[in-house]
Amino acid sequence: MTQFESIHGTEDPALRRIVLALRRALPLLLVFTSLSAAAGYLLVSGSTEMYSSESVIELTDQVAIGVTSTGQRRGDAVVEIEAQRRLIESSSFAESLASRLGAEAGDVAISVTNPEDSPVLVIGIEADEPELAERGADEFVDLYVEQRIQNEFDRLEDELVPLRSQREEQSALVDSLVDDLQDLRLTGNQDEISVLENRVASALDRLDDYNVAIQEREFFQQTIEGNVRVVEPASPAVKSSSSSVVRAVQFGLIALLLGIGATVLVSRIRGRVLLLDEVRAIAGPDVPVLATVPKFGRRFRKGRASLVVASRAARREAEAFRYVRSALEVAAGGVVPRSIVFTSARPNEGKTVTAANLALASARGGQDTALLDGDILNSSVERVFELKGMHSAFPSLIDEVVDPADHDWHTVGIADTKLSVLATQAYRQPGVRTELTYETALRVFNRLKKTWDIVVVDAPPVLAVSDALSLARAGDLTVLVVKLGATRRRDVETAVTQLRQGDVNLAGVVVTHVRQSDDAYYGGGYNYGGMV
Repeated sequence: MTQFESIHGTEDPALRRIVLALRRALPLLLVFTSLSAAAGYLLVSGSTEMYSSESVIELTDQVAIGVTSTGQRRGDAVVEIEAQRRLIESSSFAESLASRLGAEAGDVAISVTNPEDSPVLVIGIEADEPELAERGADEFVDLYVEQRIQNEFDRLEDELVPLRSQREEQSALVDSLVDDLQDLRLTGNQDEISVLENRVASALDRLDDYNVAIQEREFFQQTIEGNVRVVEPASPAVKSSSSSVVRAVQFGLIALLLGIGATVLVSRIRGRVLLLDEVRAIAGPDVPVLATVPKFGRRFRKGRASLVVASRAARREAEAFRYVRSALEVAAGGVVPRSIVFTSARPNEGKTVTAANLALASARGGQDTALLDGDILNSSVERVFELKGMHSAFPSLIDEVVDPADHDWHTVGIADTKLSVLATQAYRQPGVRTELTYETALRVFNRLKKTWDIVVVDAPPVLAVSDALSLARAGDLTVLVVKLGATRRRDVETAVTQLRQGDVNLAGVVVTHVRQSDDAYYGGGYNYGGMV
């Protein structure tokens, strides 16, 4: 299997569409990626080299290391670790570290990462000097441990204040109960003394509880370690990954990914047909793709140069139109159609060039052929045949409609081939619009068939002008021209629907602007050496 087949032979049309869109946008993507990489290189090369050092700490308090019975992190543990990460990256912590480092701290940046499902924090310190980065990592650990110790001390102190107050109240209550018990022993009975003795014992137990709680917290204050363990001290400083070459690669990769995403998104939004399979799927099984016309080279795109059938230098392009002629005869059941109407969904899809080249191919094949410009509002035939200087001498289709009298046609000579051309004058009278009806178009076609073997009609776009349906319905065969990479999928579907509803004999679709790398087209790879 060739590389071409490996790409286009896939059964997934969506993937083929993406691959084709990316391949078409490849030059632009490469330029965008190169410019972004150059910008990243220049941005970093003009800045100061940075060095980084890392230290690793582990939170050891019960909340941070909390694990459920299933081995998953508890929600409160995740919240605690995230809170510590935010604290480290806060401006207040940076200011505290800056005061320790002195005037050099302005060039220091702090970052923190947390490996998943662990209470470990990896602290990165970046500075413009390696010594400053290492010292910053060391100072960070000391500062963080001190703050954790101070925070824990303050937390315990906050708990001790009410406990000490409650102990004093309880101690006073015990003293009062003891005094009452001594007095009661002199005057009271045994039952009263027993009740008061129980109250004294309970008060003493509560006082012991307060003493134990206070002693525990005072002990924790004296032995506190900040609930943090230093796993790895400051590592030797190394150059940051923001070197010129690395950053240029990073910028280039980001630009490439963004470009790929934008290309795919734009391709979906614009909704234009990129593949022949898309045309076939949209048109349906009853409307075949008759032929494909390759994208013209730059020198064959304007004026008479686009009449490639008469050019020896455009053998590949010319053969495509000869194939169109043969395909139309097959579509007509082997009978040469007398009137062939070419239309498209929207303007600028190649119908005029297709119609003109087919007419010229028929004339070169020995058939007496006429090309009728049916686009009253926007004539393109005159531009193809470069008839501007003689335009006023030509009758228009409007004249054929208003006055059915005979008119003189212009005979164009191209490469020893004579072709009769009726170019329509642009209809620019404001407020006046002569509607072309089916009966009028049919009358014109029947009269023209008496003089010429084949009448090729360049009709207006079917979605733009109502005349297109009248001309298409009156013709023996109608061909819809679709420009690959330009015509919208929805427009193709709407045009086919309107032509079918208009009782038009739609022979099929001719796809223009096909590149050899886009998809298989007629003549691809054929050797034209020696062809005249």
